[in-house]
Amino acid sequence: MSQRDTIQEQYPYPESPYPGGPYQGAYQEAPYQDAPYPQAPYADDDYQEAFYPEHDKEQPRQKAKRRSVDAWMAQKSTTLPRFKRRSIALFFLRLPAFIPWFFVLRGWLSLNAKDVLTLSEADVLGTGGEATFLIAVSITPLITLTGARWYAPLRRWYGIFFALIGISDGTTAAITTSFSGGVFGRLAGHTFLVTGFLIVLIAVPILLTANTPAQRKLGTYWKKLQKLTYLIWGMVVLHLALLDGFHPFDGPQGDGDPVFHQRFYQILAISLPLVLLRLPPVKSWITDKRAAGQQWKVWCTVAPMAALYVLAFAFVINEELFTGLQIMTLNPPAN
Repeated sequence: MSQRDTIQEQYPYPESPYPGGPYQGAYQEAPYQDAPYPQAPYADDDYQEAFYPEHDKEQPRQKAKRRSVDAWMAQKSTTLPRFKRRSIALFFLRLPAFIPWFFVLRGWLSLNAKDVLTLSEADVLGTGGEATFLIAVSITPLITLTGARWYAPLRRWYGIFFALIGISDGTTAAITTSFSGGVFGRLAGHTFLVTGFLIVLIAVPILLTANTPAQRKLGTYWKKLQKLTYLIWGMVVLHLALLDGFHPFDGPQGDGDPVFHQRFYQILAISLPLVLLRLPPVKSWITDKRAAGQQWKVWCTVAPMAALYVLAFAFVINEELFTGLQIMTLNPPAN
């Protein structure tokens, strides 16, 4: 036995942190967390702290408090002992993603009876796709604010459903809408249709790579691909601006509210807090205040933005429910 073999026998390499893969003995990047499709249900906090101890600004007491919620959610439920609290909560939090399809199902099964799909399909599936996308991009700022990560899997879930709902929206629109020019005219006959169609096309590669095998094959290129999320975000804003026109107060929309119930203003009001909470100085300030035990200052600061976010999202939900019930009851609007 050589001297090298003897050393390896006495001091074997540690087990790889990535089961099934060889030990590399070098840094391997953690999954990209800003996209709505994370590789793992939780960010690898322990891994990041091990390699970047200087970035861990929290004291042990604050760190323990932050993780106490995740630890509690990871325990078995007292009501359903076979399941963890986190699994039960995530099950119910995932259900709203099916609502747009639930509303439009009768229109599909009735083969567009009373032209319900022609008149309301775009509102139901379009608004539903917008809502699922906004929920997906809201998870990262929420983690920044609370420090809890048990709900991180919702990023992937709602991101996937955003793409699926968008595909079903485009497919239904190509068949049922009344725009002239055939299938092409129904998908790209107007500027707002072109942007909506491009959103769906860009979402397709993100959808196809929203799985662990694809992420492993793409490696670091997967992170770059996921940054298309921000391009989609900007195009959603543009799509709604073109849909309402640049005079969004010129008449009633949705359920008849002529003032704030405008899609363009809704997306701006929702996006503003989400963008601000992604800025590195803001994230650093929140981390510092949490480390100093001054979380209350964070909540007081973000309270106005949170109120604006909730108010705007309430209009989005209201429009989805109002128009969705019209399709379910085969009672489409006159216009």
